This record gives sequence, structure tokens and C-alpha cells, in this order.
Amino acid sequence: METNTLPEFVERDPDVIMAESKARLEELLGREIRPAQFEQLMLNLVVYAEVRLLNRFNAGMAQMLYQFSTAPVLDYLAALVAIERLPASAAGCTLRFTLVEGHGTVLIPEGTRVASRDGAAVFRVDDDVIVEPETLSVTVGATAEEAGEADNGYAAGDICVILDPLAFVSEAANTDLTGGGSDVESDEQLRERIRLAPSQYSSAGSRASYEFYAKSANALVTDVSVTSPLPGTVQIVPLTAGETTPEQVIEDIYAACSAERVRPLTDTVIVASPERQDYTIAVDVTLYENASAAEQRAEIEARLTAYAAEKRAALGLDIIRSHIAQRCRLESVYDVSVTSPAGNIVIDEGQFPYCTGITVNIIGFNRG
Repeated sequence: METNTLPEFVERDPDVIMAESKARLEELLGREIRPAQFEQLMLNLVVYAEVRLLNRFNAGMAQMLYQFSTAPVLDYLAALVAIERLPASAAGCTLRFTLVEGHGTVLIPEGTRVASRDGAAVFRVDDDVIVEPETLSVTVGATAEEAGEADNGYAAGDICVILDPLAFVSEAANTDLTGGGSDVESDEQLRERIRLAPSQYSSAGSRASYEFYAKSANALVTDVSVTSPLPGTVQIVPLTAGETTPEQVIEDIYAACSAERVRPLTDTVIVASPERQDYTIAVDVTLYENASAAEQRAEIEARLTAYAAEKRAALGLDIIRSHIAQRCRLESVYDVSVTSPAGNIVIDEGQFPYCTGITVNIIGFNRG
């Protein structure tokens, strides 16, 4: 049964409703109603109001189906299967504090703030750290003050402005890429977890159950691959919107899927980052005469960019040359030749395709 098409709960066609209403009124009056008569004008008003009401009713009923529901109703539907929308989470990183020579015992207290160069992000030290004499540097975990994706992606060394000066501490800087922060789970992500929810009623073991627990671990996860490369081994590969999968996401998924009440006793869980498969798209396009080369190039580039984004959004989606050519076939395109990639690219389950460049060459015009 097709469940991704919005059903029509009630008849909403204005012409059908008008015909039925007019026929009934003519039956009651015992005469035909002319277009300019008062009764017809009243019918127009009544049918208009009825169609508006039916549209609202149909939209309200659609909210009862998780495939078409939106917040806040979607959250109530999720609660029926014991699911809550994942809240926003804060980004994290590792900070290295450097101290001057000759210091005594130094305490770096929990909550010590270090900001980014641009001042947009502030990270706080997670735990108290005691630095013994003669120790000139120490590393400690830190978490962003604000939850969300905004503080992801700061390169090593970018979090370096000490807001709470400490005696004997000369500098601080992050040693890794900041990551792991996520916005509140989107409606689309929550719908997918509702679909997978029945899998939570048993321990993880099936592909769908591991997928459910992995997607529930962190709101940054957009897709998950679950395979068993060896008997008794389960490999989980999560995909996020960024170019790399944050270590925090890996840790969250491992913790969720290896918990005693989730993981079957005989399963060994491995969580790995997906492998990026780079490729480029290049096409030679011949247009019909009188077509605008600049306009057609821009339109084709937009279509190919959308194609690349669709493939990037999930794991294991192949890059097919004929599909690329199909995206280029506008009404004004006479012919198209795909020059890159040279052949179809097969993407494994644990990989995702990443387009590094799109080139559209207008090589000529043809009368057709």
C-alpha cells in the first residue's frame, strides 16, 4: 500500500460541491436557478465557505499521519511510540593550556572560558584540572556555551582567546576540529525515527533496530549504514551533513548501540566514519539556435548542483552518467555528452559521493 501520498479524507472539489448543492436547492425550490439570481450568489458564498472548511479539515486530518505531520503534532505522534525529539546539543573540542616555566601547582577550574578568534563561539572547560609543577602543558575537554551547529567546524588553533585569565597560564588553543553540535532534530529526521520505532521493541540485532538506535543517538546523523563484515561483528557507519563525521557523533552512536540492554550479547559493535568518494561532473552541451548560452548554462549548473546534493545526502548512492545527462536535457538543449565521470561510479554502503566541481561547456548550436 502506498503511504507517501496524501489521502483525500473528504471531497474538496468546488465544482463537485457546487453541482451537488445547486441540484439539491433546485429540487427544494422546484425550479432552475439562473447564474445571476440571488440564490446562485448565495450558493457561491456557501460553497466557498464549505470548501475552505473542508480544506482545513483535510489538513488537520493529515496531521494525524506521521508522514505528513509537522511540529508540534508530530511530537505527540512520536510520544505514542516512546520517542522524543532530540534536543540541540553543544559542540565540543579538546583544549591545550600552556603554562610558563617555574610555576607551582595550578588549578584550571571547570567552566574556564576560551573564545574563538572571531568572538562568535565560547567554550567552557568540562572538569577541574590540576597541573603539577614542571608540567608545561595540559589538555582538557571543553564544551560550547550555546547548543547548536553554529560552533562546529573551528579548526585547530581557532579557539584561543582566554576570557578568564589564570595565573601562570600563557595561552590556550583547541587541538582538534570542533564538532558534535547539533540543532534540534528536524521534522524529517523525527519522521524517519517514528518509522523505525517498532524496531526498538527488541534489542538491537536486526538492521533496522541498529539503524533506529544510531539515528536516535545524535541529531546530526542524516543516514546510517549497518553491515556485518564478519560473523558477530556489526559495523555502523553514520553520515552527517559536514565533510567529516565529528568524533562526538561516533562516541554517541557507540554508546547507544553497545549498551547492555540494546546490543545482543554476541555482537561486537564497531562505529566508523564513512569514506568519501570524490568525483567531478563535466558535460558538453549543444543548444538549439537562438537559445541563450548564459541562461542555459546557469540552469544546467543549478540542476547538476541539486543532483550532487541529492547523492551526497545518503550513503551508497551510485553516480550514473545517464542520470547526469537526463538532468541536462532542457527544452533548449539539442544534445549533451557527459565527459566526467568517465563511467558509472559504484558507491559502497559505507561510502558517500562528494562532488568537487561542476563544469558545463556550451560547445555549439544546432538548427535541429
